[in-house]
Amino acid sequence: MVKVKNKILWRAVEMPSKLVLKESFFEEDVKKLVKFQNQHKTFGVFGFPTFFDIRESKEQLLDNGKSSYNHPPTTRGRR
Repeated sequence: MVKVKNKILWRAVEMPSKLVLKESFFEEDVKKLVKFQNQHKTFGVFGFPTFFDIRESKEQLLDNGKSSYNHPPTTRGRR
């Protein structure tokens, strides 16, 4: 989910390239695409071409290409 111009939008993001494939106000619309791609893997191991990214060019330039999902887990309490 992201907040864009006072709206909260659901995004279908292809990992690890972080391409935004679809944005919608409703979660169900995005889930249809995600479920289909998880079952069929349209582009196989090659991933999606970059022209499928629907983000604006400004947002694409601000993205440094690194995913926050890859950082090591943080520990709480004892070390």
